[in-house]
Amino acid sequence: MKNKKVLIIGLAALIIVDVLLLYFSLTKKDDNRNKDNNHNNIDSDIPITNKKLNEIRLDNLVFEYDSDILLSDILEIEIEGQLDTQKLGENTKEIITNDNKYIINYKITDTIAPIILGSTTKTTTKGKKINLVNKFMCGDNYDDRPNCYIEGDYDFDTVGTYNLKYIAKDSSGNKTTKNFKLKVKEPSKSSGSSSSTSTPIKKTSISKYIKKYKKENTKVGIDVSAWQDNIDWKKAKKAGVEFAMIRIGYGPTSDNEIKEDKWFKNNIKEAKKVGIPVGIYLYSYAKTKEDAIEQVKWINNKLNGEKLELPIAFDWENWNSFNKYKVSFKKLNDIAKTFIEEANKYGYEGMLYSSAYYLNHIWKEYDNTWVAYYTSNNDFSKPYIMWQLSSKGGVDGISGPVDIDILYENKNEH
Repeated sequence: MKNKKVLIIGLAALIIVDVLLLYFSLTKKDDNRNKDNNHNNIDSDIPITNKKLNEIRLDNLVFEYDSDILLSDILEIEIEGQLDTQKLGENTKEIITNDNKYIINYKITDTIAPIILGSTTKTTTKGKKINLVNKFMCGDNYDDRPNCYIEGDYDFDTVGTYNLKYIAKDSSGNKTTKNFKLKVKEPSKSSGSSSSTSTPIKKTSISKYIKKYKKENTKVGIDVSAWQDNIDWKKAKKAGVEFAMIRIGYGPTSDNEIKEDKWFKNNIKEAKKVGIPVGIYLYSYAKTKEDAIEQVKWINNKLNGEKLELPIAFDWENWNSFNKYKVSFKKLNDIAKTFIEEANKYGYEGMLYSSAYYLNHIWKEYDNTWVAYYTSNNDFSKPYIMWQLSSKGGVDGISGPVDIDILYENKNEH
């Protein structure tokens, strides 16, 4: 009996040992499996910056100041964004994507010379001094105020013709020169009384512009301000006016206020009453982006929810006083861009107005552009949606001359 008990206890002990061995064996496998799984999870969650990256360097790249350089063009991969080209000199940009770390070493240079605008003959009378430097427009893409000066000898107290040179230099060493003549004349002798008669401006009927430029994708219209005084919009529409750009105001003035055009409310009310689609423009003296923001805020308050079928145009054309502004062409474009973007934020369409010359030389390209170009055959090559082609239009219902404009429903079909 005793031997039988010993045998039973021994078998039980063996069974317990086998069960324990099996348990620990299975537990070890699970632990190993969990370790493998954890290892795989950690590896897949490692941030790309913790991986061993393939370093790719791009050195000795040179770009122009304020140019549009796409990262995708430099790296030759699909990636969004642009290279910062606002800081002159040496720059470095690091980009990590996939398994690569790109180090872009590049230099920003300014090779664009200042611009000098003005007639090649300046005239004054003996003893009357004039500021010859400010008789020209002198500006630069980078410098707020390039070094502008006159080279050559002249004397305001001595009658004669002086051959002089206007010179503009920027901080990058770029230089522009312009030869001109200064004529100092004797004061004219006058009896003290004079009479003059002004010759009326010869106007061209809007009907001729309609006949030449009216097509399926165009509308013929006008832009007006207080200069046109009281307009009979019913007659204007009957004469063929299909749209109107109306001046809302101008400023800021010397007292830092924006002035409303005295005929704005009447013009927008009466034009809409007869079914003429309208847009507006502000004659701006903005010097900063903050000015532009305030101007659009003022416009929005004046409109007070008024619906516009056409854009709000930023009209900046103070080139005769440009030297006093002390802003670079880059900053001037930033002002225009800010105005347009602010107009868009309020639910309107922003637009830039300027002459073809300044659009070609100073302004950047904008989605909506209104070009002033007084020619019968428009060869302006940049995108635009509206063309002001004359300031001598004749329209029934408007007593004096008025600007004539062509609106393109598709800006790619001029």
